Amino acid sequence: MTRVFFMYIIPIVLPSILFFCWAKFIQKDAVLARTGPWFRLLIAGLSLMALGLAITAITGGATPGGKYSAPYLKDGEVIPGQMVPKDKPQQ
Repeated sequence: MTRVFFMYIIPIVLPSILFFCWAKFIQKDAVLARTGPWFRLLIAGLSLMALGLAITAITGGATPGGKYSAPYLKDGEVIPGQMVPKDKPQQ
C-alpha cells in the first residue's frame, strides 16, 4: 500500500496541493478557483507518475528468463521469495 501511495497518489495530488498553497500564499484563491490551470496540473501529475514508473522499471526487477523461488523454511528461518537464474536449481 505504501508503494501505491508514493508511486500513484502523491505524483497526481502533489501538483494540486502545491498550486493551492501557492494560491493561498498570494491571496488570489477566489480568481484562481474559477480559472485555475487544471489541465496543466493534470499533465504535471501524470508526468510525475510516468517518471516514477519509469524509474522503478529501470532500477528494479530481475533479469528476464529467471525463475521465481517461493519463500521456504530453512533451519527455522524463513528465506524470502526471490528470482533465481534459470540454470540454478530451486530449493
